[in-house]
Amino acid sequence: MCMPKGKGGMGFRDFQSFNLAMLAKQVWRLLREPESLCARVLRARYYPDGKLLSARAKSGRDGTQIKIWEDNWIPGSHNLKVQTRRGNNLVSRVDELINPVDFTWDIPITLGRENCVAWHYNRNGLFSVKSAYHGQWKEKFEAKIMRPQGSGPSDQKVWKNHWKLDVPGKIKIFGWRLIKEGGCQVCPSGAEDIKHLIFLCDRAKAVWRSLGIWDKISNLLNSDRFGSAILEEIIRRGEEIQELGLGLAELVLTGGWFLWWERRQISHGESVQVPSRSGLFIVSLAKNYKLAAKPEVKLRRGWKKPPERYLILNVDASYDDDNGCGSCGAILRDGMGGMVAASCSHISQLVDAPMAEAYALKEGLMLAQHIGANRLIVQSDCMEVVDIMKGGFTANSAAPIYDECYIIWSGFQEVSMEHLNREANQVAHELARRAMITKKNCIWDDDPPSFIIHTLANDVTILNQ
Repeated sequence: MCMPKGKGGMGFRDFQSFNLAMLAKQVWRLLREPESLCARVLRARYYPDGKLLSARAKSGRDGTQIKIWEDNWIPGSHNLKVQTRRGNNLVSRVDELINPVDFTWDIPITLGRENCVAWHYNRNGLFSVKSAYHGQWKEKFEAKIMRPQGSGPSDQKVWKNHWKLDVPGKIKIFGWRLIKEGGCQVCPSGAEDIKHLIFLCDRAKAVWRSLGIWDKISNLLNSDRFGSAILEEIIRRGEEIQELGLGLAELVLTGGWFLWWERRQISHGESVQVPSRSGLFIVSLAKNYKLAAKPEVKLRRGWKKPPERYLILNVDASYDDDNGCGSCGAILRDGMGGMVAASCSHISQLVDAPMAEAYALKEGLMLAQHIGANRLIVQSDCMEVVDIMKGGFTANSAAPIYDECYIIWSGFQEVSMEHLNREANQVAHELARRAMITKKNCIWDDDPPSFIIHTLANDVTILNQ
């Protein structure tokens, strides 16, 4: 727990080391300000000869107070001590190495310059509590953290990247536990089944597939490594998932934490949602946290969840004027923002864009009728469609299509029509665009296709940049 985060610990301060660092700060002040009231009082009581450090540990302020073989006084030495063996040398203090007549030595010494106390652990030679704490911590714990190969991550980059991930603190701690507990607690070569929990479980695979990152994970699983080692590699790489606007490490850690939480629910006999909805929740949780950490964020003004027991139907169309064809997309979502059903259709012959929008409405109403929806809120970004369905009149080419829409409309228990802006209708727009590209008709029940996951997550993300 008291190991630095860069060495695989939690970064808590060791009280004893910190207390010694604070006490050392007081000693430094006494050395730097010998004429202060506190220094004079303590000098009169405890070190009347003025040799503060020699009162306990040894050292001094000029050559007569520095012991050659015991004190730390050589700046270029790794331990600040003389590296030459003493042998039969009788000299014991630095002043004995200096000619008292001409003040010469093996190297020039400035005449009359007094030795000073410097702090070796800072480049500027000045004391700081931070450097003193880390120096004391290394003295106390450095030898104890040497671990056999395979017992945990030795690469500090893993931990550096891990603690910088844009995920909540509880998920960082979850990831820390996965990596630290990846090895057996009895022997350094064994491993607990973290790999199965996060990567190989059928439910975990389904979640990663719904997010469109299973191929990336499966490539890492080809090597025979423990789950914690795979997690380390993901964090070390720092790869970004451009489609979702998230890092792979953030996504996998958040997903791992959520899978662990669902595993706990299952063990208590509680029901869990389908994998695709779990994937949507994982993305929205990670994105909300990432956006909340930015200095300038605002609440998203876009798609809004329907009231309880209602479904929202979003429809949109696309029209190709050059080829006289088009496409439409429709999606039904519940009060949690999860997809209930979706469809996209390619229309080979159309007169104009208003006809394409009418077709989109018809396809959406037929989809809602197909799943047995009773309470429905229909939303479109085309104001003409909204006005006509609210009692307006039309005599254009789309009039017969609207007549069919009225018939389907009357079969719902409660139904209303609303207008929304293009930004809030991105999922339906993406479905229509895909149908225009593939020229295929598709229907999805409860399990959304991967190409709309990022737009679905954006709609349930409450924050925006």
